[in-house]
Amino acid sequence: MFWLCLTLGIVVLSTANADHPFWIQEIEELSDVSYDVVSRNTQRVYRLPENVVPLRYDIYIDLYFAERPGRPFSFDGSEFIIIQAREENVTNVILHSNVDQINSISLLSENGQPVPLDLFEPFNLEPQYHFLRINLQQALDLDRNYTLRIHYTSTMNDGPMKRGLWKGWYIDDQGVERIYAGTHFQPYNARQAFPCWDEPSFKAIFKLHLSKPSSYFATFSNTGIESSDALPNNRTRDNFLETPIMSSYLVTFLVSESFQVIASNTSFTPPVRIIGRSNAAGLGDHALDLTVKMTEYFNEYFNIPYNTLHPNLLNDHISSPDWASAATENWGMVSYRELYMIIDPRETIMSVEHYAATLVSHELAHKWFGNLITCFWWSNTWINEGFASYFGYMAAHQMFPRYDLHEHFNTRYVHNSLSFDSGQSTVPLNHEVNTPAQVTGHFGTISYSKGAAFLKMIEDMITPETFRKACQYFLLDNPYQATDQYDLYDAFARAVKEDNTLSEYSNFNFTDYYRIWVNEAGYPLLTVEVDYENGGITLTQERFFLSSSATATGQIYPIPITYATESRPDFTNLKPSYMLTTQSTVLPKEAADEWVIFNLQQHGHYRVNYDRKTWNLISQALLDDPESIHYLNRAQIVNDVFALMRSEKLTYNFGFHILKFLSNETNYHVWNPAISGYTWLRNRLRHVPESQAIFDSYILGYMDRVIDVLGYDPDLNESVTTTLTRQEIMHFACNLGHEACIQNSRNKFVEMRVNGAWVDPRIRRHVYIAGVRQGGQQDFEFLLNRFRNSNFANDQLEMLRGLGATRDPQLLTRYLELTLEKSVRSHDKATSFNYALLGNQENAYTVLQFVKNRISEIREAYVQDAPPNPVHTVLNNLASYLDEAGLVEYEEWLRSTQSNTAQFNSAISAINSARNAIQWGRDNADMILAAARGGAATFMLSSFLLTATTLFALLIQ
Repeated sequence: MFWLCLTLGIVVLSTANADHPFWIQEIEELSDVSYDVVSRNTQRVYRLPENVVPLRYDIYIDLYFAERPGRPFSFDGSEFIIIQAREENVTNVILHSNVDQINSISLLSENGQPVPLDLFEPFNLEPQYHFLRINLQQALDLDRNYTLRIHYTSTMNDGPMKRGLWKGWYIDDQGVERIYAGTHFQPYNARQAFPCWDEPSFKAIFKLHLSKPSSYFATFSNTGIESSDALPNNRTRDNFLETPIMSSYLVTFLVSESFQVIASNTSFTPPVRIIGRSNAAGLGDHALDLTVKMTEYFNEYFNIPYNTLHPNLLNDHISSPDWASAATENWGMVSYRELYMIIDPRETIMSVEHYAATLVSHELAHKWFGNLITCFWWSNTWINEGFASYFGYMAAHQMFPRYDLHEHFNTRYVHNSLSFDSGQSTVPLNHEVNTPAQVTGHFGTISYSKGAAFLKMIEDMITPETFRKACQYFLLDNPYQATDQYDLYDAFARAVKEDNTLSEYSNFNFTDYYRIWVNEAGYPLLTVEVDYENGGITLTQERFFLSSSATATGQIYPIPITYATESRPDFTNLKPSYMLTTQSTVLPKEAADEWVIFNLQQHGHYRVNYDRKTWNLISQALLDDPESIHYLNRAQIVNDVFALMRSEKLTYNFGFHILKFLSNETNYHVWNPAISGYTWLRNRLRHVPESQAIFDSYILGYMDRVIDVLGYDPDLNESVTTTLTRQEIMHFACNLGHEACIQNSRNKFVEMRVNGAWVDPRIRRHVYIAGVRQGGQQDFEFLLNRFRNSNFANDQLEMLRGLGATRDPQLLTRYLELTLEKSVRSHDKATSFNYALLGNQENAYTVLQFVKNRISEIREAYVQDAPPNPVHTVLNNLASYLDEAGLVEYEEWLRSTQSNTAQFNSAISAINSARNAIQWGRDNADMILAAARGGAATFMLSSFLLTATTLFALLIQ
């Protein structure tokens, strides 16, 4: 019956997940992320001893490309490291090394005399820990300089996914493919390019000397070139100026044949430069505007101008065709994925342009928070990343108000953190990590999103002026140093004490506030009960878990309390009126039948639940006068209600009763969490297609007004937020089967293919998808050819999304084969694979066959041993889209052929999670539909979906 309905084209089976416009991660993770939690005592062996420290590196790297047939794309290295012993009786010097081969090692004393090494084993390697252990015959003298000489050889990684020193490719302005070398060392990959003390606390001065074929004249690094030497065999060595004292992960360089400055502002010292491939000339002006204005902002905000940080530092920004992450903050030379640097309003989708502003601000903030001061160890990653994330939105808003970034902070960071941090296995901001996998795992939601949200709470509490002073104290007290949470606390405590900005909160201890939020996992649920007869509001807190079966912890969080009432609807005073430091309290309030809203503009990192009468008053206000409640609090209500329903704090019937105001809602910030919440439920109905079709019709009923208000075509001068709203709404509506959205999008695609009509990039996402999904081979070939000839990485990614939406199994297999090719860059491969799953529900079986037939090629092309574990990701995601028959086939294949692979256990776990989701959907489908039907203020089944549900009912009789 199911396949008959598909053949008839009746039941719409959309697999669209909540599309966050900023992060390309649309596949829902079905289970909590688990951390490899181990004790410091058992895993401290991964950390270097602190008995020897480096002071200065002179590093000579000779890069060879295709010109050395015996060892193509390799490098030879020689380094001279000045070191000191900081403890007595040191007879072993231990540092990191992850290069192919150590050829020789020697150690010289201060007067140039050799220090004898052990005759039988002068050095040894411990690959598990990436340790290079140098064994001495006698102890080092305390605090005396020694020079460590190391000669080694190694190979460039193929692409950026493994980080370290790698080779990438680009097409130059003559249409010729060129190979270039780049580096990506954060967090522990400098050791792949040169042996070093590869932990952030071991700061030193670095001086690079790079040799390469003379045709590779375009060479860039943290600092400028001091001199160049002509070498035999048509080679050149560039000698760079020394860096400031800094951590090894901040060292970087790029060596190419034709990269060039594509935009610059020479009024700064040093000049602000955008550097990219030669055929991107003229396309860097937008990125230049971002970097110039954000440099100006941070110069003034921190009162430590960039040009005072060190005289040799550059202010370069590299647009890299290949990059494993969005960007990395190397001091003097930030590298970005080209996706975010080459911005053209006629070619770039607005969500990419929007995120680019925050990304540039984030990376420039790192020049002070991360580079000038650095977290002592990756357990404190949030100090680097939380501040950079906070400034990425709040600082960029000051210079680019048209993006409304201060308001998008909620959907980008607060909602993301609240979702992730509600699991039972989540960890605190300050979390012990030691192994490389643990370190990589801590570069995630907690460090970025929760870190930023925590800082925003502090700013509101102590005032923006005191927050700024604390930032300045932190930087001025710890320049060129490794810092920890206590150094940061000292800066905040000093500023708070001087400004007396917490004096109104009696019995409040800032030390406890900071300690708990930094060192305890999770966040609170604030339950509000209003006494409408006698007056007063009772507040009670508990740690919030998304799982209804989780055991209560008794954890008490200091909660900044802000609220508005119907009679006093002030949503703008964000300084807390009260600090809740106990499990419960009673706030005074006159007895009156009026709504109350807590957590103004959702600036606090907590959720709120209300007694039933208060929820009903809020619900009625949202229907009668929605503008009486601030749109960020309307968004908060949506975000909280979906979470409260999932945790069984609210019934679905009552939750959908509260959410029925969405039928009149048009605001981006409100619809963003609504789409996420609806999508979670749709995914659980994925394998109950008749129920999902009915549920979709209810959602589309809610969406009628917002679709009508937005229209299908952008206005010339509409706001950025309006554009983002249309992008998300139309993408979601088309995926749900909205006939007018699909037809409008399909018509635009055909006009583009047949007549060469230009499609506004602000609507290209759903146009590309609908064009291919509703089309055939001609449409697929057209978009594929357009992809191959595009000069814009951001548009190429949207075209991949569109190509992945084909319904034709043969075309889908061709698309998946494309992800194995070079033309889909390694950093886009897993994302592109996911697009095939997102495109249509029925695609999952074709994807399964592709995985079974091509798994070895997938592992190689996707770079299975890269730190993000891309092959784990795609195999896990596949499970969540298969029906039971598909899961049986998938599991049988895994157990019979893949039991000894690195991905086996996680894939089996994903299958179990998928089965749980399927069962939940089947068990709760009727309840969800009844709740959605009861909450629908108005809804109209489209004729398409009405036919679908009617025929389905007939077919199953």
